[in-house]
Amino acid sequence: MRIECRKMRRPGQLQNDYVKRRRNVPVCWIHKKHNHIWRAIMKKGRGTTLFAAALAAAMTITGCSAPQGGNGNSAAAEGEAKTEGETKAGGSGETTYMTFGSSPSSSQFYTYWTAVGQTIMKVYPEYQVDISETQGAVDSTNRVVSGELEMGISTSATDYENYYGEGSWEGQPHTQSRLLWYFDESPIQIVVAKDAEIKGISDLSGKRFGPGGTGTSCATIVKRILEVLDVDADLFEAGQGDIKDAVIDRQIVGGSKAGIAGDSFVMEIGASLDIDLISFTDEEIDKICEAIPYVVPATIPAGTYDGVDYDVHTVQILQGSQSTSNLSQDLGYQFVKAIFEDGRDVWSVAYPQGAEKDMTELTLQSPIPLHAGTVQYLKEKGVEIPETLIPEEYKDVQ
Repeated sequence: MRIECRKMRRPGQLQNDYVKRRRNVPVCWIHKKHNHIWRAIMKKGRGTTLFAAALAAAMTITGCSAPQGGNGNSAAAEGEAKTEGETKAGGSGETTYMTFGSSPSSSQFYTYWTAVGQTIMKVYPEYQVDISETQGAVDSTNRVVSGELEMGISTSATDYENYYGEGSWEGQPHTQSRLLWYFDESPIQIVVAKDAEIKGISDLSGKRFGPGGTGTSCATIVKRILEVLDVDADLFEAGQGDIKDAVIDRQIVGGSKAGIAGDSFVMEIGASLDIDLISFTDEEIDKICEAIPYVVPATIPAGTYDGVDYDVHTVQILQGSQSTSNLSQDLGYQFVKAIFEDGRDVWSVAYPQGAEKDMTELTLQSPIPLHAGTVQYLKEKGVEIPETLIPEEYKDVQ
């Protein structure tokens, strides 16, 4: 463990149009690799026996010396600090700590969120970003709303339900939630064993079927689709991995996953048995989109999966980054500009499929208001934004 003596601020939350900081206290800065130790100590509060003992033990074991500069994560603590987008000139550097919520590490989007943190720190070295793995969009949303995360992963499904008080937030609307941007699409992919002879969604009636991993947006959407189209399937409620195994072991006829075209869930099933993907009719898609306002039509091209030599017509949700109105317009603008423009070359290397997406077009499909910083950036680029997406706290910048 590398420990350096430095006068730092403990991680703070971004609230009420300012960076809420803690007062300076003499502590030891612990390398990001050991952030969990830092957080465990700080949760017990300053001045406690645990804090003093743990810190003294760490200093005794490793020694404590003045920082010698360097690169990597420590670079975020060098240079001039920014608060609300303004440079604080002179004096020693000051680091602002932030925590972003990623998808689970097993998800293809985890790489993207790791790259988002790297992008922000490269464009704004005075920010130290910690990427915290969440259980998914629902968990991320709850942690963003509570103020534990400055921003986190979201989907158009959870954005809508959280904002309007539906689904997992039934009767508890959080109208302070804001969308920063959408970066990718996740079509609903319903994969079935070819010899099950499931030709359409109606053929799932009476069949044992996995609607999607328990607690996922996919499971919620697929259940709603079955309800809208009057399909009475025998639902197999389990985690995503268990659904995959159950299909392969022929315990169920198929399962669902919301993910990029070419998703590993479908590919792994297809590696074990011949598969089909269920394609909706135009009439079915119209009914689904009318009943579920946060999905849009999508097409998975023929040949995306071995043995699926036809276009698959389905619906999709959008993958994005959320925050709340408590994140200032200036900071939101900085984040969006870094992702859309200044640091695009950083995250696009780690997540190349996202570089091909029109993030502006995706973002404008948001079912909830955009963050004020997003509006500022898009207006600066001459983008026409629907009035319904402009939040009440947005301020014009000349």
